[in-house]
Amino acid sequence: MAVRIGQYKAHYWTWSNSLEEFNKGINFCPGEEVPGVTTHDQKEHTLQPILFHLGRDPGEKFPISVSSHEYQKVLSRISPVVELHKSTLVPGVPQLNMCDVAVMNWAPAGCEKLGKCLKVPKSQPWKCDWPH
Repeated sequence: MAVRIGQYKAHYWTWSNSLEEFNKGINFCPGEEVPGVTTHDQKEHTLQPILFHLGRDPGEKFPISVSSHEYQKVLSRISPVVELHKSTLVPGVPQLNMCDVAVMNWAPAGCEKLGKCLKVPKSQPWKCDWPH
């Protein structure tokens, strides 16, 4: 989904949660939405990753322009690392083939103080389709 090298982080895929969940009040990034990054559908950016400088922009709200010299220079350092990693990947067989939304993190750290903890849905595990 993303790669970090030093102060730079490149997003190759973006997704926060589905629009259906969002419309039901489930928001994985409340108050932290970034256009083109916190998306409700998985979006592929493999041809033109979204790049951030974490030292200047720790909240990852302001992508570096793809037309900038900085973007081209950093991407030329990150791309070979990504390709090397992809060349060493070995497909795995799922160890646990069950999914259950009730086991997700519905109470992130600090949510009690903010009153932002989400109600945990009833546990209803199902056999997952892979890959997911």
